[in-house]
Amino acid sequence: MTDRPDGVPLPHPDGPLSGYRVVDIADEKGQLCARLLAELGADVIKVEPRAGDRTRANGPFFRDEEGRESSLYWWAMNAGKRSVTCEMRLEAGRDLFHRLVAGADAVIETSAPGAAKDIGADPRALVKVNPEAVVVSITNFGQTGPARNLPATDIVGSAMGGHMYLNGSDERGPVRTTAPQAYAQVNLQAAVGAVIALYARGANGGLGQHVDVSMQESMANAMDNAQQTWDILQINNRGPGSGRMVSGREGPRYIYEAADGWVAALGLGGLVGPTSGAMIDWLDQTGEAGPLTAPHWRERLEVVQPLEEDEQELLVGIMEQFCRTRRKDDLVHEAQARGVGWAPVYSPREIVESDQLAARDYWVQVRHEDIGETFVYPGAPWKLSGTPWKQRGRAPHVGEHNAEVYGHTLGLDADEIAKLRRSMVI
Repeated sequence: MTDRPDGVPLPHPDGPLSGYRVVDIADEKGQLCARLLAELGADVIKVEPRAGDRTRANGPFFRDEEGRESSLYWWAMNAGKRSVTCEMRLEAGRDLFHRLVAGADAVIETSAPGAAKDIGADPRALVKVNPEAVVVSITNFGQTGPARNLPATDIVGSAMGGHMYLNGSDERGPVRTTAPQAYAQVNLQAAVGAVIALYARGANGGLGQHVDVSMQESMANAMDNAQQTWDILQINNRGPGSGRMVSGREGPRYIYEAADGWVAALGLGGLVGPTSGAMIDWLDQTGEAGPLTAPHWRERLEVVQPLEEDEQELLVGIMEQFCRTRRKDDLVHEAQARGVGWAPVYSPREIVESDQLAARDYWVQVRHEDIGETFVYPGAPWKLSGTPWKQRGRAPHVGEHNAEVYGHTLGLDADEIAKLRRSMVI
């Protein structure tokens, strides 16, 4: 059970993981995983070097003022945790770290296989320290296999996990999604693995287990039906650009520019498929249908008959002209009223201002009392009616909870803590 007094992070006794303690020594591949566990109620202790975790140098920075307490990346990935410093390169630091592990229910670590032996933080050492702990290892390619020790970043995970191949265009080739999707995928899947392993302890005599999570495999698991398309049809889905691969074939264009942004008109909601008749009627009413009102066009588009290149160009030209002169919300509203499946393409600003997200109280206000500011943070990734998610306040400062964790949690007295400071262990 967590034994800390109230404060930052905010208490969360109603969370499903309330009473569990997690030790976090992860880099970018695992910090979101630990944050999610904290928001489910776990007491997450982030262990950092004395100079601070290196991800504190990740930009952008609040007010463009670079510093270890102003990284917006750090704020996002580590909100709701406690921070302690511990130099595990020193023997006294390793001993201190092992005391934390001995009282933990889970450890989140991201070292390459075998790389953390010297500091006593590799999975085998952690299991020996606390056989009841669930050790979650998040690595680039997993603990085994010929690539297990290869270095990688998010862009490598996207490339070798298959997602990059599904983005881009024939002209420019595959491209990476701007936001770090490989890190996001592996963090989410690691969090699920951690929760499952904690649940399974009851059926395993109270013993924990090692959860081996690969960034490459996490991305490969999020490929929709791309692998099955190859397995069954021997066709590689590829970067669609503004079109879309359907069953291994390049489908009709579905992204169009409106007067104030972009709209998505998927094949079944645009000029191809069962709703094409409703779309032609709409174009006809505005005088912009051109030759599409002819019976043979209606028949061909409704049953999705293959189109020649010049025919596709005709459809694209009609849709481009139609959309470019209208606001995207007006287009989507009318399309939905006609049973045609369109959607606006939202920018980050529009997501923050979304009426739908506001109606569900998705965004939360987080007070940074240290700088006297309040910021909007993303809300619950899931809503639980009985054991809710909770945002637990700002991210911690470097070593902010040293006295609290080492004194109150581990039971060290003031002289012992002072000695650790003088020895540059904390």
